[in-house]
Amino acid sequence: MLRSLFVAFACFAGLAGCASLPDQASSAPPWRDGAFAYQASMVTVTREDLFRLDAQLLAQVLQPAPADLSPSRKLNHLLTVVFGPDKRRFTYAAGHSTTATETWRRQRGDCLSLTVLTYSVARAMNMATQMQEVDTPTLFDRRGGFDFVNQHVNVLFPRAQWTLDAESRPHDVVVDFEPDFASPRPGRPLDENGIYARFLNNLAVEHLARGERPLAYAHFRAAIAADPRYAASYANLALLYRQASLPAEAEQLLQRAVALAQQDDVAVHALHELLAEQGRDGEARRYESILQARRTRDPYHWIAQGVRALEAGDSRKAIRSLEQARDMTGNFREVHALLALAYARAGDSARADRELATLAALGVPDRSVAKLRRKFNPEP
Repeated sequence: MLRSLFVAFACFAGLAGCASLPDQASSAPPWRDGAFAYQASMVTVTREDLFRLDAQLLAQVLQPAPADLSPSRKLNHLLTVVFGPDKRRFTYAAGHSTTATETWRRQRGDCLSLTVLTYSVARAMNMATQMQEVDTPTLFDRRGGFDFVNQHVNVLFPRAQWTLDAESRPHDVVVDFEPDFASPRPGRPLDENGIYARFLNNLAVEHLARGERPLAYAHFRAAIAADPRYAASYANLALLYRQASLPAEAEQLLQRAVALAQQDDVAVHALHELLAEQGRDGEARRYESILQARRTRDPYHWIAQGVRALEAGDSRKAIRSLEQARDMTGNFREVHALLALAYARAGDSARADRELATLAALGVPDRSVAKLRRKFNPEP
């Protein structure tokens, strides 16, 4: 499916900082190199490889010379060269992350691939930019008999000045690749090591889904080395350890993941499952209680539940879940957009119109509101 590039404006005072590393994560993880015939040479993509630009693309990026462009013309030049004059050059392709060069040559990629490409071009143009991880409704992808949780990244250009509208003052500009319900809210800043770790983790997941355990292990190991604060690599490596009948080591990794990602339910759920399998019911119940408490006060739980209900055609259930999220969030644009869709499909046009009016009041362009309205009555 061809995707449009989503660009959102925001004016934020600052971005959230990275969490400090918990004490228990300062010791080395329980590596089991022998069990997986590990060799460092199994990881063939370096951090430099990830961000290296295709030579022909680099020549286009540097013509005209970025130093000769105003800030607004710089951003326009970047978006035009990379994504085309109509901003529709790329096909969004989930499930496989690629380097900047490969993404450009394939003309498609997932959110991490397109983020890497955009950042790499901005870096070549000496533009201030920030890769970031953002909260989105939880989405699951099934590959090779496993369910994987998708996380989302995009690119922020702080205090950029881009002549998309009549305003002349600088904005924070967020470039996102999931346009339907994307949000301009700030995320957690990621440096090159953080993105490299996520890239390696994604490759490891692909190897794991194909049953390529040694390659999965090597890439999880490299991901943890690149960014020891990235919890998903520990949780995913724990799944590999469980497959290899290493439950004690898997538990250590999951405890570390829980400590690192205190608001992430994935590691908590896996730890609960592991303890339950071992008959440690009292400990398992503790984590079940944590899961239940988090879900009831987490707006993203209700958003995700609403999205699943919409996809299943249950508009009434979607409305109940999304109203919960709206009551907890107030001005999340994606909640109002999803609610408008749910109300319309439930036949409540008045409430759908009120949600559209709220979106307009929150600064959503008329063309985006019109695009959402066209989704109200999907073709059978």
